[in-house]
Amino acid sequence: MKTKLRTVLSALTVMLMASALLAGCTNGTSTPTNSQPSASTASAQNSAGSTGTSNSSGATASTDPAASGTDTDGDGIPDSAEKVYGTNPYAADTDGDGINDKDDPQPVHTDNPISESSATALPVKITDARVEDNATADHLEISMTNTGSVDLNDFDIYFTITDTVAGTSEAYYQKLDGLALKAGESTTIHFDNNISQANHYYGNMNGLYGTSANGLTFDISLHDSGFAPLNFSVEKATGTAEVAD
Repeated sequence: MKTKLRTVLSALTVMLMASALLAGCTNGTSTPTNSQPSASTASAQNSAGSTGTSNSSGATASTDPAASGTDTDGDGIPDSAEKVYGTNPYAADTDGDGINDKDDPQPVHTDNPISESSATALPVKITDARVEDNATADHLEISMTNTGSVDLNDFDIYFTITDTVAGTSEAYYQKLDGLALKAGESTTIHFDNNISQANHYYGNMNGLYGTSANGLTFDISLHDSGFAPLNFSVEKATGTAEVAD
């Protein structure tokens, strides 16, 4: 009888030990084997970490000064930043070289693109050219008369602005779209950004003209197709451009 009881107890002991071993194995397999996040967790972390767009300076779109704000000319640079950069908030291509300001390494300086083989003098007399003491806010304005016998209607212009003290310079090119000068006719063109008006064109008041307190020299080349460019200069006295006379 005692022998039978010992046999039963031994069997129960073996069963209990086996159950304990099986429980231990189950618990071990449920323990993570590394610290990598699950696929869904990693996806969520990647999404949260890609809300900003990096640029070449390492700044994100949220910290880039050219990322937000009113952008009148739609060049990707807000008006407030254009003032800092010295570019025209009304013209996406300030210097007229065909490159958007945001992509242009020299947005206020272009080489002269005017190429003319004709040596025939342009039949235009400059009757007045000024950059100050205008009737309205100061800007570059040029008055001219067609002294020839043919109509002129394919004008463009290139001009540089040089700081007479610092020696720094800017250079601009524009097609003078809409400018037509019949034989014997006179007109005045304005570079004041009021382009909704006839014979008014872009003028960069954030550049040297509006920021330098030194004297400035405007060297201007006026051209019409089939004629040699007409070159002349205008001087601006010491002092920044006035808001109004």
